[in-house]
Amino acid sequence: MLALLDLGMAGLDTAALREWLAGQHAAGLSRATLARRTACVRTFTAFAHRRGWLPDDPGLLLGSAKAARSLPAVLDQKQAQAVLDVPPQSSEPKELQDQAVMELLYATGVRVSELCALDVDDDQSRRSRQSRFK
Repeated sequence: MLALLDLGMAGLDTAALREWLAGQHAAGLSRATLARRTACVRTFTAFAHRRGWLPDDPGLLLGSAKAARSLPAVLDQKQAQAVLDVPPQSSEPKELQDQAVMELLYATGVRVSELCALDVDDDQSRRSRQSRFK
């Protein structure tokens, strides 16, 4: 960032900022680092514009590198079956409840938040339940 200021405030424009970010990318910095640095530059140029040091805010035209987001790891069918086939260690209500929760999650595909929001006392007469949230 300080290398950009060697240009002086008059030379600080969108092209210079993009060139600086391209150099950061070429140096092999991660997408998260580039996103943080872009946010920093945007904040600085907005500040400089408000102070009157820049006639316009060149940071407004910068794109943002999004940090890579991967999907969570999931169990394959054999692994899921192995989890469900484990018998409860005892006949304690907690053990049976845990087994029922696992089977309900796997069988219905309901989200954990939806399962937590279920209230068994809501409607005892229904044999099947539907998720209200999806």
